Amino acid sequence: MDIFIDWGSTNFHAFLVRDGSVIDRREVAGHGVLKSFMQAASASRDDDYSVFLNEAVHAWLEQYPEAPVLMCGAVGSREGWVQTKYVEAPAGFAEIAAGLYHLTAAQRGCLRDRSIAVTSGLALEHRDGGHDVMRSEEVKGLGATTHAGQDSALLCIPGTHCKWIKVELGKIVDFHTVMTGDLYGVLSEHGSLAPLFENAPPMDDVAQHYASFDQGLDLAERGGDLLLDLWQVRSRELHAAEPPHSLQSFLSGILIGHEVRQIRRFHPAMRETLLVSDPGTRQLFYRRACERFGLSVSAEIDSETAVCVGLTMIRNHPTDSTAMLHRQ
Repeated sequence: MDIFIDWGSTNFHAFLVRDGSVIDRREVAGHGVLKSFMQAASASRDDDYSVFLNEAVHAWLEQYPEAPVLMCGAVGSREGWVQTKYVEAPAGFAEIAAGLYHLTAAQRGCLRDRSIAVTSGLALEHRDGGHDVMRSEEVKGLGATTHAGQDSALLCIPGTHCKWIKVELGKIVDFHTVMTGDLYGVLSEHGSLAPLFENAPPMDDVAQHYASFDQGLDLAERGGDLLLDLWQVRSRELHAAEPPHSLQSFLSGILIGHEVRQIRRFHPAMRETLLVSDPGTRQLFYRRACERFGLSVSAEIDSETAVCVGLTMIRNHPTDSTAMLHRQ
């Protein structure tokens, strides 16, 4: 039995896994690293994290006292429970498993008798000298390719910071982070565009949003400047009296369209992508944008499957003694 944790900057997801299959799950929305723990003093951080983890999955810990805990995500960042060093790309399951950080007894707080490990995340230096990092998406990316039966693929993992990951022969060789979700949140909640979205209903019936979303894609496809295109949201409201929900999807089309267009420039030879996203509006919008810009979506894999397959592979991967240096 294993306890897997995907502890991101915003949310907490826990999975009870037996032989690679999820038999139970817990989700605590809004209790991510950045939301709940950043203000904690370093002296109390170990206790804060361990107490919350104990409360969140207490029944599992009681029922399975020998089950190890394996975590990924922002929990291993500077703001997290422990700060782990990044593994350098290119990297596959072997390198990530070798880079696991095992919490010391003192770091485990009230769970000092439990085996707890954190993945180290992935770092990359691009040819132009730029740097990129990710935590948890490397697990999901490799987990998704494994689940899909592929050892090479271009993956799209939408989110606050969307990740585009290139896997070749089982190793992540390249990736890019795009702040699309973050920028959408800033524009729709702050600044001069925010009042336009105040009365917008949830985008539950995504089909009614396709027309305005496609118009945003049209604008991005022309190859203009993103900053200039964004003003068209305001202009559209002034001259066409568009309702809030239409403006929402129009803005989404502009941002996602520019994102996918740029990724196609980075990977012009790629014709397919694996889409790692939970069912919903975001998944449907990204599928539509990918297909518009010449990327066929070969498979859609939900986040739970991707992260659990990835952590299972890491958990079961043989490592040499150097991987155990941090175990206490």
